[in-house]
Formats: sequence, C-alpha cells, structure tokens
Amino acid sequence: MLETQRDNLIPESLSDIQTWFAKQITSPITKSDAANIPLFPADLVDEIRKRIAPGPQLTSEERLGVYQQQYWWRLITVCQEIFPALVRLFGYEDFNNLIAKPYLLQYPPHDWFLSNIGSDLPKWLKKRYSHSDKALVSGLADLDLAYEKLLFTELLLPIEPHVLTECEKKKLFLQPHILLFALDGDLFGFRSQLMEHSPLHWETSDFPQISKSDRKKYFVLYRRQEKSCYEEISSQFYDLLACFKKGTKLTDLIP
Repeated sequence: MLETQRDNLIPESLSDIQTWFAKQITSPITKSDAANIPLFPADLVDEIRKRIAPGPQLTSEERLGVYQQQYWWRLITVCQEIFPALVRLFGYEDFNNLIAKPYLLQYPPHDWFLSNIGSDLPKWLKKRYSHSDKALVSGLADLDLAYEKLLFTELLLPIEPHVLTECEKKKLFLQPHILLFALDGDLFGFRSQLMEHSPLHWETSDFPQISKSDRKKYFVLYRRQEKSCYEEISSQFYDLLACFKKGTKLTDLIP
C-alpha cells in the first residue's frame, strides 16, 4: 500500500521531461553567443520556454544552454585527459572536432565512472576514422587508453617463490596491470617524446620520428609504485608472458 501511494506521488510527466532534457543537452552545439552559451532555433526556443521557467538573471533557453555547454565541455575535457597523446598529435581544436565530438555523439556515456567514456574510442576509430594516418592514430589511442586503465587496475599480491612448487597443477596468470603490445615500430618512444611537451608546442614544431623496423617490436607496459613504465622485450619473452596472460601451468612450458 505504501509503495502504491509513493508511486502515485511521482508526476506522470517526469519521465517525459527527463528524456527531453537529456536529448537537448546531449545534442551537438551548432551556435553560441558571446558568452559561449548555446543558441537554439526559434521553434525550439518556444518549446523550451513552455517547459523551463526563466530565472532571475537568465532566460529559459539560457538556463538550458548552460547545462548543454557544461555537458560538452566536461566530456570533451575528460576525453582530452584520457587521450593526451592524441591531443598532442591533433591539437585541441582538431581533436575536439574530428575525434571527441563525433565519438561522443555515437558513444554517449552510460557509466557514472567518467574514466570509462573513452573505452570505445579505439573501436570507433577503426570503423569511422578514414584518414591516411589511421594506423598511427589508432595505435596512439590504444596506448593512451592502456595508460589510463593502468591507473585503476588492481595490483594483486605476487606468488611467493616457495609456493610455486604447490602450483604444479594450477594455471598461473600475469598481474592484471601487465599489458603486452606487438607493434610495427617504437610507438611507445614516439608517445614518450610527444608527452615531453604541451599540445601547443607541437602546433609549431615537427613531430619526432617513429623508429621503424622490418620486424615486430614487442613491449610490456606495467605499473611500478604508482608509476606507469614500459620496456621493449624480446619476442621470446613476449611469447612467454603471453602464455601467462592467457593462463598456463608451469609444466606446460617445459618442452
């Protein structure tokens, strides 16, 4: 009875106004005034004024515009923080217009944890980004996202050496904060050099050269004392670590 009474207190129009409000603030901003508050078409302004009351200082449409402005500014800023190497490669304006905005339109956030809003960007780039530097852009996006994920990846207790004899029949796995990469060039070194300077620096300076190789280059990215580190490793070591990444018994590694 109490539940029924509580449900009756919820206005029937609540879902409608919430859906409408979300649609408006997540729509792309096409035009703004001198204060960077979004401007809406005349027919939409009429609807806004019917749904939202004006405030002491702002009109109905300005009040909605502030929410739309802050929605986009906040999410684009988070994307810039998650993908710092891409921001340096493109510059702020091109990154926002070519990457962040079209990506967020197709993959709006559905998670309270803002760090997750970039999870689908590599997939989006592979499908939607068609410029000649696609391989470089996709590769840097993968590395940026890997560095971001390392910040929140759990560090499990290591297995003590004297316990290994008891693990003969058990599968062993790498720590979740150890990530493996097989690349066509030294993209890690390229990214490290990009990160030495601000995005504004690279707008007027030549990019560093990427060390190319006829063979794959192998890297491990990991966290050590709250710091992300990478190392180039041999193909043999990469294959060994890849076995543990999937899970393997020590006896299965013995020829």
